[in-house]
Amino acid sequence: MIVFCYGTTAEAIKLAPVMQRLVQRGVPFEQWVTLQQADTVLGALPGLGIPTPDHVIANGRSGRALSTKIDVLVWLLRIARWAVRHRAEVRRTPRGRSVIVVHGDTMTSVVGAVIARFLGFDCAHVEAGLRSGDWKHPFPEELDRRIVGRLADVHYAPTAEAARNLAGRSNVVLTHGNTVVDAVLDRGSSYEPDEADPYGVLLLHRFEFLGNPGLVRATLQSVSENSPVRIVMVVDDLARHGMRGVLAALPTDKIQVIDKLGHAEFAPMLGRASFIVTDSGGVQEEAALLGVPTLVHRRATERGQGLGENVMLSDWSIETLERFLADHKSYRRPPQSLQTSPSDVVVSDLLERGYGS
Repeated sequence: MIVFCYGTTAEAIKLAPVMQRLVQRGVPFEQWVTLQQADTVLGALPGLGIPTPDHVIANGRSGRALSTKIDVLVWLLRIARWAVRHRAEVRRTPRGRSVIVVHGDTMTSVVGAVIARFLGFDCAHVEAGLRSGDWKHPFPEELDRRIVGRLADVHYAPTAEAARNLAGRSNVVLTHGNTVVDAVLDRGSSYEPDEADPYGVLLLHRFEFLGNPGLVRATLQSVSENSPVRIVMVVDDLARHGMRGVLAALPTDKIQVIDKLGHAEFAPMLGRASFIVTDSGGVQEEAALLGVPTLVHRRATERGQGLGENVMLSDWSIETLERFLADHKSYRRPPQSLQTSPSDVVVSDLLERGYGS
């Protein structure tokens, strides 16, 4: 029995290629969703080719995305209640060898690993072994990764460095990339920058960034004043809440603020952009694949994809941000290709371990 546990749109995007390959092979699976991002996850699934989830463990905080500590506490209590209520049912039903598959570094990744232990399932961690080396950056994602790394039974590491970070653990499988690249490549599209109406993409949504109001104001002011092209700023509910005062003051002729898009629309937007400024690790990997000039606006990144090529790390330096905006064209690289599909590696390994029977 294979179960996917996820709660954010990013997790859904990165797990979708794995689920699609299981469907192609006729292998059944279940989805248990926490709706950590209650405002976007379910609406994104049809565009990703993912069927309706089997169990909605929790629905954010009363149907809205988590934004406060109280929201998180209530959400966790509802998940705990669901797990207790379903424990007897799960153990009563013959399922063969079972695994809960989690992805990355969210609170749901930790929740899924804990539920696996509680129900007596194995846990498989996709995108395992990434480390920034500083538990405070990014926070809390670095802690989430380390916790799941302790709880998981199978570790799907996207790079050799990630695999080395898991030295001493058993069942470490190198996938030769992250499944997010399959989410892009499976669409079979190639993108060129929009020369007729050039634009940059701004996506900043991490807790550690939003929790620094001075940095938020300085960043948006710098982008507004120094970008050589118009900016499309993509925000989710959490970012709108965290930047509501600043967003209202942005010059609308220079920065267009739009709601989060489905991946089918978002990937082409990235591919055709003149540049990207983001704090998203997943976007860093997609941008490295597409060759789009990208500034990762973080103190540290756990990912090496694109660094020193089309990707620059800002260390939260506004001066570095301004240098990048002035010279972004020099960072463009040809799109990359993969010899091995990471999702194929994950699926083959899951089935070899007998989880799909």
